[in-house]
Amino acid sequence: MKGLLYDALEHISRLLQEKNIPPLEGDLAEIPVLKKIHEDIKSIREIQSSLEALKESESRFKYLANHDPLTGAMNRRSFMERAVSELNEACRFRYPCGLIMMDIDHFKVFNDTYGHQAGDEALRHIVKIISEFSRAHDFCGRYGGEEFIFFFCHADQTTSLIVAERIRSAIQNHPVKLETGTAPITASLGIAMARLAPDMKIEQTADYLEILIHHADTAMYKAKKTGRNKVVIHDEDDATPVEYEN
Repeated sequence: MKGLLYDALEHISRLLQEKNIPPLEGDLAEIPVLKKIHEDIKSIREIQSSLEALKESESRFKYLANHDPLTGAMNRRSFMERAVSELNEACRFRYPCGLIMMDIDHFKVFNDTYGHQAGDEALRHIVKIISEFSRAHDFCGRYGGEEFIFFFCHADQTTSLIVAERIRSAIQNHPVKLETGTAPITASLGIAMARLAPDMKIEQTADYLEILIHHADTAMYKAKKTGRNKVVIHDEDDATPVEYEN
């Protein structure tokens, strides 16, 4: 009897600790109380497993809703939402921040030369470099096509310029790896520093973000027009975008 009781307790212990439900066999299966405990714990484990799968599915759905499926960067909507939130924090605590627009140089030519699959690989390559060479608390989104946008928290103009130049240099010095070899690629970046008024209201930051994006875009166009593969800081006295051909 003691041996059977010990086996019953051992089975319960395994039910509670092991990932897979051990089978209830032999004399143990004839014990009504143990059989009920076994079935109850088995049901609980199945419910837990279902909840974990649901949680994982919800997490995956949320990730896909907020990220670009090709590159893994934040999509435009989620980037804009977070950028507005960061601008609100910058207003509240009065710390400097900046925005960078980046465009891959001659991307159409790259696609025509190496193929669209290579172009997709180039976009993923760019995001990987951004992740490796930007600061941990900054964030990046895919703005559209071959354009990417960055938000720099707690960064003055000097810091933003250093980080932007580091990313530009890394892209230039790390060609895209393709099945046929490597392919060089460069990018042009435009910086716009936020000039936040202490009394700026929360409802105003979304509109100001659009202005900031326009300023960064203007600087990026100037980088394109004046030679590409460079970083340009927005000049408040030069607010007219410069047309360029990609």
